[in-house]
Amino acid sequence: MLLTDFEYLNNSEDAFKKKVSLQIKRLRRQNQVTQEKFYSETNINIARLESGKIDVRLDTLRKVCYYFDVSLSGFFQGIY
Repeated sequence: MLLTDFEYLNNSEDAFKKKVSLQIKRLRRQNQVTQEKFYSETNINIARLESGKIDVRLDTLRKVCYYFDVSLSGFFQGIY
């Protein structure tokens, strides 16, 4: 079955959100940081980011990367 352009974009957008959320979760676990600790130190609810149900703002992603000492390009290299 062929997907329409809209269906393809919708599916690829959902897949991209999922990859971003999994990368955030991987970084947090790799650094052995709890969601509570991350929130107390950044005031960012990382559980919402890890759920993949919300769009992550670029500024928020920059703060996440800064916290875990990873560049934005390094963050996305982990996805692709």
